[in-house]
Amino acid sequence: MKRIKTGTILVILFLAGMMQGYAQNNADTTSPAVTVLRFACVSTSDDSIQLKSVVSVKHDDGSTNLVNAPVIFYSVEKDGDLKIGEVKTDVHGTAVLKIPARNTYLRNDQQMLSFKAMYDGNDKYEASEGEFSLKPAKLKVSFYEEDSIRYVKVEGTQLNSDGAEVSIGAVDVIVSVPKMFSMLKIAEISLDSTGIGTAEFPRDIIGDSTGNLTVVASIEENDIFGAVQGSADNNWGLPKHLISPDRPSRELWTPIAPLWIIITLIIMLLGVWGQYVYAVVQLVMINKSSKPAPEEKAGNEKR
Repeated sequence: MKRIKTGTILVILFLAGMMQGYAQNNADTTSPAVTVLRFACVSTSDDSIQLKSVVSVKHDDGSTNLVNAPVIFYSVEKDGDLKIGEVKTDVHGTAVLKIPARNTYLRNDQQMLSFKAMYDGNDKYEASEGEFSLKPAKLKVSFYEEDSIRYVKVEGTQLNSDGAEVSIGAVDVIVSVPKMFSMLKIAEISLDSTGIGTAEFPRDIIGDSTGNLTVVASIEENDIFGAVQGSADNNWGLPKHLISPDRPSRELWTPIAPLWIIITLIIMLLGVWGQYVYAVVQLVMINKSSKPAPEEKAGNEKR
């Protein structure tokens, strides 16, 4: 009897543990998924501030972007948050709202604007939010040539609460040009106390078919100004169809492919077609081997 009672107790405990684990797993699957909202503000050269948020859903194996999620942008002020606007995320999980740099939103004691982006969530996804503070600033990019040397000039200004533009001061600026998948850094300029700096412009940058380039000056992750971007166009680039004689004529971006790509493609095609030819030859050989020889066929007829 003692053995039977002990076995019964063990079975009950085992079943209770299974039921508890099932209930816990079921609760986990029905709970809202965790979301992450990344928020940043960028001052642009057209006297505007770009409010940009990216909403993603966390998974055990990574995260995915949340599409069509309504993101509400606020101005954080002493008397409470003031709603600026609402934008839904695109296929990349990004919601962008542009506001004028010369706005009427209240600043804090450091003369900085504070913004908030919020996703309220729903039954499937948890709510998330992010905040960002910055002082509006602007970068002006220009070009000039002196003694046959080309220069890029960057001038930075900051916008005070009274609407006056003053020097941005001594900050580091990165100058780059957009490429296919990234930005190509061509110079780094340290602006002086007047907010002005120059750098020599390289002569080996490839532009479009007529040599046009877009040059971007940017300040990244500054404690006061956040992110600032300014851009301008010029025609100092090398045309895509014009390759200097002292440079290799076969590059990834030229109309004529490099030899190693052509050789690799030929080897791959020969390997594929070789397999086809080998398979056809084998089928022909199998077909021939399955037919009886003439002598064997004549002997069978005599019989």
